[in-house]
Amino acid sequence: MAKKTASIAKISRPVLTGNYPRKRLFRLIDRARKRKLLWISGPAGSGKTTLVSSYIAARRIPCMWYRLEEGDADPATFFHYLGLAARKAAPRIRKPLPALAPEQRSAVSLFAQRYFEALFSRLPAGSMIVFDDYQKVPDASGFHSMIRDGLSLLPAGIAVILISRGHPPSPFASLHASRSLEVIGWKELRLSYEETEGIGRLRWKGKRKALPVRNLQSRTDGWAAGLVLLMEKTEPGPFEPKKLAQDNPQEIFDYLGEEIFETLDDETQAFLLKSAHLPRMTARMAAKLTGQRRAGQILSYLNRHNYFTEMHRHPEPVYEYHPLFREFLLSHGGELFSAKYLKRLKVTTCAVLEEADYEEEAAKILRELGDWDRLAQVLIRQAPALVKQGRIGTVEEWVDSLPGKIREGNSWLLYWSGFCRLTSRPGDSQRDFEEAFRLFKKRKDRDGMLLSWAGIVDAIIYGGGSLKSLDPWFPTLDGLLKKSKTPVPEEIDSRVTGAMIKALSLRRPPFVDMEMWADRAMRLARSTQDITLKFTSLLN
Repeated sequence: MAKKTASIAKISRPVLTGNYPRKRLFRLIDRARKRKLLWISGPAGSGKTTLVSSYIAARRIPCMWYRLEEGDADPATFFHYLGLAARKAAPRIRKPLPALAPEQRSAVSLFAQRYFEALFSRLPAGSMIVFDDYQKVPDASGFHSMIRDGLSLLPAGIAVILISRGHPPSPFASLHASRSLEVIGWKELRLSYEETEGIGRLRWKGKRKALPVRNLQSRTDGWAAGLVLLMEKTEPGPFEPKKLAQDNPQEIFDYLGEEIFETLDDETQAFLLKSAHLPRMTARMAAKLTGQRRAGQILSYLNRHNYFTEMHRHPEPVYEYHPLFREFLLSHGGELFSAKYLKRLKVTTCAVLEEADYEEEAAKILRELGDWDRLAQVLIRQAPALVKQGRIGTVEEWVDSLPGKIREGNSWLLYWSGFCRLTSRPGDSQRDFEEAFRLFKKRKDRDGMLLSWAGIVDAIIYGGGSLKSLDPWFPTLDGLLKKSKTPVPEEIDSRVTGAMIKALSLRRPPFVDMEMWADRAMRLARSTQDITLKFTSLLN
């Protein structure tokens, strides 16, 4: 269950209660849907996500929601999670969308087009795909061209909305110029006087005789987040808070964040400052970190009263704070807590995240702490799953962050280091695999030696050097298999057999039983779920 909730916030539409329906903007979206592609941009807290979520709910549109993060710049990570979102949007289709294989990374644009064609075919007519937080993908990433090419195949009957704090990146210029892409910006997102009044009436539920709407409107300049926070502070009668910055919503948020935070009771303040270290959380996770038994009640209250706390529906709801609100809380906590206490809090946060299977989030904090031993443990546990998802870039990033001394003495870290460098630096990859093989041999770890052997063979082949260097490794494998007293796991057998078939297709020493390996490959091809091995076996 925890593994499922770890990604639920990324692929589910946020549910925010008590929202004012912005019919003026609903009509704009209705018109924009005719062009199929809509870009909505505005500063943080301008109500972009709330607008789209409430529009989808009001129009009852079948929706696939995907929230982008920095890690999505890695195409394999993006396609993995997009596949989860597709499964959630179309649960009756059991066949998964393809993962990006390492050999396909050089032609990722072509893969993306075929992937999007398959994705679009799964969704019912009238569906909408939403990509939220688009600004988190780095500007220089090739991701933008890849997305543009994929969305260019969008069929009639399906619309896409992209939500960002910034304008469309340069690769989208052609879509905008051809009028295939409609843009709703900050000018349209600003709250009108009537919308400010409507939000006030909804929030105050008619308890105030006179709404200071004009004052609120002028102070916030239509910025939704600022309005909500100011309404919390407003009392009947004259309303004259100190002058706010007029042009920078970030400055307004910093000021209002402090103002709203200071009006909360000590218990809630302490809870917020501690729980902010969790990028997303269930009530149980928050309770373990903060020691607050009422964690679920506090989170529910914050969500219901729009204290920049989103809730994602699930059997066990997942909560997260608005990025800027969380930034404020972390900054404020950094000023109040001692360095020693903050370190202890981060260590506890990691333990909570790991226990809940949020290990990717834990890895980020472990890197900040410089806790390389625990990061290495997380990497070794997570690397097989990440590689199956095609997310070799994430594994490589973690491996590279480790000090050389930690990496060099650990057989599995060396193995994954070699695996990540296989196609880009086969020479370095071979050295890592050979050292991993030596350490596995020292520990009498047969499975580790078999995997390292396969890596060495692949590195030699990818390296483009003399294939004679394969020769000593043929009898090495023969010796390993003859000494094996227990069956080799199918996944490892597939890996080793695939490497051997590739090697034998290039170099055929007389002392190797070619017929035996051909039969072995065919048996595995018939029984294994490993598509790569099936393909390789049938070609050789």
